[in-house]
Amino acid sequence: MRTPCLLTALLLAGAAHAQPAPSTAELDTAIHRGTLASLAPLCHLRDEPWAEDLRRASVQDITHAKTPDDPTLQSAPGSNLAANALGFADAEALEDFAETSPEAACAKLAADPGLPDADRRVAAYRTSLTATHPLW
Repeated sequence: MRTPCLLTALLLAGAAHAQPAPSTAELDTAIHRGTLASLAPLCHLRDEPWAEDLRRASVQDITHAKTPDDPTLQSAPGSNLAANALGFADAEALEDFAETSPEAACAKLAADPGLPDADRRVAAYRTSLTATHPLW
């Protein structure tokens, strides 16, 4: 995985667009969550709505957006960096998945200690979404 090069590129891209740069830890977390979001549905560990909510939660974490709705997340400063990090994670996860057997990849993912954390983050995101949009 080429994470250090990506982090440098993402930080430079943010500087070029006058967006506040997320921390390295925030980008690392987004990349890890992006990997989980890409592979968990393929491994039948989680469904696609869960994966989308994890991606949105990751964008919210990077942008520090106050509300979790899509228009706010997409227009928040740093949203381009978040999208780039998640896109990178998706590409790397699928490449890694293709290089090994599905059984091995899914077993590794099922044992990933970040999966329960991702579940908690998705639950928190959904709670905040319900709180800000009670009719949803």
